[in-house]
Amino acid sequence: MNHDKNTPPPHKAASSAVPRKKRLLWANVYCLLDTSSGAAMAVRQMLLQLQSAGWAVDILGAAVFDHARGTAGLQGQWAALRQHEGSLVNVEDGTLVHRLLVTSSTDRGAMTNREEGAWFGLYEQALELERPDVVFYYGGQPFDFLIASEAARRGVPVVFYLANGNYTKKRWCQDVDLILTDSQATASLYKQRLGVDVVPVGAFIDPNRVVAAQREPERLLFINPKPEKGALWVARLALWLEQHRPDIVLEVVESRGQWSDAVRTMTHALGQPRDTLRNVVVTANTSDMRPIYARARVVLAPSLWWESAGRVLAEAMLNGIPAICTNRGGMPEMVGDAGILLNLPEKYHQTPYNALPAEDEVTPLGHCVVALWNDTQRYEDLVQKAFRVGKQRHSLQANTVRLLRVLDALLGPAWPSTMPSGESAVDEGRGSLAPVTPGRC
Repeated sequence: MNHDKNTPPPHKAASSAVPRKKRLLWANVYCLLDTSSGAAMAVRQMLLQLQSAGWAVDILGAAVFDHARGTAGLQGQWAALRQHEGSLVNVEDGTLVHRLLVTSSTDRGAMTNREEGAWFGLYEQALELERPDVVFYYGGQPFDFLIASEAARRGVPVVFYLANGNYTKKRWCQDVDLILTDSQATASLYKQRLGVDVVPVGAFIDPNRVVAAQREPERLLFINPKPEKGALWVARLALWLEQHRPDIVLEVVESRGQWSDAVRTMTHALGQPRDTLRNVVVTANTSDMRPIYARARVVLAPSLWWESAGRVLAEAMLNGIPAICTNRGGMPEMVGDAGILLNLPEKYHQTPYNALPAEDEVTPLGHCVVALWNDTQRYEDLVQKAFRVGKQRHSLQANTVRLLRVLDALLGPAWPSTMPSGESAVDEGRGSLAPVTPGRC
């Protein structure tokens, strides 16, 4: 894209008395208050960090969510918002203001041509009136390409947030100047697959929102029981634990997935159909995970698809909770030596992720879980490693410095740096994204 990084456009000239803030426009129809979307939560925190560093941040979105349960992030405002269908509303979110087009459905696939046209008209107005220095977005549908192309047509640099391994062609990044991701694994994947340069900036998690003040760790925790997240493996494990260690309680937090679906699928295949298991507690989607992490002894994340990072794993590390996860994608990066990695047969990593594990395949996983209940010394050692990984790899301050650096480089030296005081020479080794040797069962 042709734009001069070194000279701000004439209309952006700042007065000598009051330096003009750098301005970023987040533009995407998905709502950033969606608690069922890890990407939305990450971007929201990035915007808060930029705002704290002196950027002006504008948000244009719509009432579109990964799952209807994600509306929990609106904390009681959802019912009132629904009364304004077809209108643009402002939703206050601390220091952020989300300008949302209220669509007829929370489902992206149900968004009408009329709604898309209305949203794009609002986007064009925002570009004209707010004159952003950067447009930031995500999304791989053809409609999303227009976000980047319209900004590029106006000479505005475009930044894309990439948090999955789904893209196999390059059209999505044709008009993009900078691609950010949360893990070195995803950056390497796209460099190898498409020859695309992607910059890893780490996970963006505010510890104040996820770290429990006091912990009484007693449960095995699994979040988002979808097939691609390994729900059938967890259902099989729960059946094994019900038989061999019924005292170990599995807590399942529903996000986009429904636990009873996994239980029915697995038990029906075994000839004993059931909807529930005695050793499982199901918790609804929530915007406050602290009570859940307070009672979690181990986090289980046997994802079968490409996880760019696995937000729950970073949150677990910040809480000092050891994790058992798949040796795939960015998950090993997130847990370092505080994680126990699962190497599953390749057939389980194939869509639609509905292959059913046999008892002899899940038994080693069961023994691994039991060991973390029986071996106190080993468990406490993993707890200390988890705290260390959380501090070194998932520091919000260190990752914010990475983000500010790449954005400053994108805009060029004519713009004053927004780096926090004293961080210009931050140690590159702090919060390193390079993986270390993990533990294994």
